[in-house]
Amino acid sequence: MENQLCLFSFEEVLNASASGFIICSSGDISADAGGKTCVYANAAAQKITGIADPSGLSWLSVYGEQFNCETLESLGTIEYQSDKTGLWCRIIKSDIDKNNCLYTITDITSEKQAEFRLSHLQKLSTEAEETMEFGSWIWDINNSDYEWTDGMYRLMGYKPEDLPLTKLDSSTFKKNIHPDDLEMITGKLKNVLSYTDTYILEFRIIAEGGREKYLYVRGHNTIDEITGHVISIGTAFNVSTLREIQRELEQKVSDLNTSNAELEQFAYIASHDLQEPLRKIVSFGERLETKTKDILNDEQGQYLNRILSATRRMQKMINNLLEFSRVASSSKVFEPTDLNDVLKSTLSDLEVTIQQNKAVVDVDELPVIEANPTQMSQLFINLISNSLKFTRPGTVPVISLKLSDVSAVEVQRRKLIGDKRYIRITVKDNGIGFSNENAAKIFTIFQRLRGRSEYEGAGIGLSVCKKVVEGHQGIIEAFGVPDEGATFEMILPVSQN
Repeated sequence: MENQLCLFSFEEVLNASASGFIICSSGDISADAGGKTCVYANAAAQKITGIADPSGLSWLSVYGEQFNCETLESLGTIEYQSDKTGLWCRIIKSDIDKNNCLYTITDITSEKQAEFRLSHLQKLSTEAEETMEFGSWIWDINNSDYEWTDGMYRLMGYKPEDLPLTKLDSSTFKKNIHPDDLEMITGKLKNVLSYTDTYILEFRIIAEGGREKYLYVRGHNTIDEITGHVISIGTAFNVSTLREIQRELEQKVSDLNTSNAELEQFAYIASHDLQEPLRKIVSFGERLETKTKDILNDEQGQYLNRILSATRRMQKMINNLLEFSRVASSSKVFEPTDLNDVLKSTLSDLEVTIQQNKAVVDVDELPVIEANPTQMSQLFINLISNSLKFTRPGTVPVISLKLSDVSAVEVQRRKLIGDKRYIRITVKDNGIGFSNENAAKIFTIFQRLRGRSEYEGAGIGLSVCKKVVEGHQGIIEAFGVPDEGATFEMILPVSQN
C-alpha cells in the first residue's frame, strides 16, 4: 500500500480534489499591494477563480477589488461570487503557520441557484398572498406551537415583528374571532384531531385595527416528518368582498322575484279587468252592426268593422297574455305525465282545424315523463297550431312528431345534467318555413316574421313553447327552410330530480 501511495505526488492528490486550495503568505491585508501573496493554487482553485496561475499575485488581484478581506479574516469564512467566472464559492481560512494560510474554496453555485429560486418562489408566494388576500399556518397540536406566513399576519392585522413566533398560540387566534362565531369555532377546533379529511371552516374575525373580515379556511392534519408530532396545516382566504357581493345578489334576486310575482299578478288581474269592457265593446258593437247594417253607408260600416276587428284582436292578445302568465305561475308543478294522452287530447281539440286543412298528422309513441300536464298541452297545441297556420297554398299539410333518444355525448356537449336521461321530440311540417337567420326571433314574445294581413296571430305562441320547455330544464330550437317547412326540436329530461 505504501508503495502505491508513493506513485502519486502530493500536488497530484491536491489537483484531483473538487475543492480549491490556495496558499498565501502572511501580510497586511490593508496594504496597497493587496497584502497577502498567493504562493500556490491547485487546479480546482484555478477553475473557480478563473486564473490559470495565481502564484505571485496579490490577494486582491485574485479575488477582485470588491472582495471583503476583513470579513474573511474576522469570521474565517465567507461566500463570494467570482468576478471572472461568475461562480459562487465558499472560502474557509485555515492558518498553516504564522507566515502562511490555507484557503479552501468550494463551488456552491448550484446551492446558490437553488437558494435564489427558493427566494424567488417565496417572493412570488408573498406577493400572491398579498394580492389574493390569503395566508397559511402550521399548528403543532402536541405543543400548541404556531407558525404564520406573512399573509396570515396581514389577514389578522399584525406585523411579524410585533408578534414573534414565541408569542403565537391559540389564544392569539381566538382573540380576533368575532364574538358571535367564537363558540362555534372553538367547538370545532376542539375536535380537530378527529378530522381525517380536509376540513372547511367559515367565520368572521375582527382584525387588529377593527376591520371585520369573513375568512374561508381549508385545512388538513398530517404528521411532521421531523418532530413526529401531529400538525394541522391550513390556508385562510379573505372572502369578505365575495360575501358582500353574494348578499347583494341575494337581495337583488329576492327583489327580482318579488317584482316578477307582482308583475305576474298585475298582468293577470289587469288582463281579467280588461276582458269585461272589451266584451261590452264587442257585444254592443255587434248589436249596433246588426241594427244599422241597412242604415250606415259604406264608410261608416268600414269604421264599425275596424272597431270590432281591433277589439277582437285585443281580446285574443289578452287571452294569449293570460296563457303566458299561467305558464309562469304553475311552472314547478311536475308529475308523471303520459305524453300520448296529452297529444291525443291536443289532436282532439284541433280536430276541426286539421279536417278543414285536410292535414296529415304522423306521430310516434311517446314516453311517460315528469312534467306539468297543462303546460305540455300548451306546448303541443301551440306547435301543431303553428304548423297548421303556416301552410303553403295548394299543398296538403303534413305534420310529423317523432321521438328519439339523446346520446351521452350530446348531453355533455350541450352542458346538460350528466346523470339524467333526455329525450328529443321533433315536430316537422312542410309549410312556408322561414330563414334560419330568424330562428332566434320566433321565440320572442310578440315577434312576427309575417304580416298580420297574411297570417293571424299575436306572436306569442312560440314564446309560450320556449317558456314551457325551459321551465322543464329543457332546450327548444327551430330550423327552417323558406317554402319547404319548419322543424322544432325539443330536448326534455325524463325526470326533474
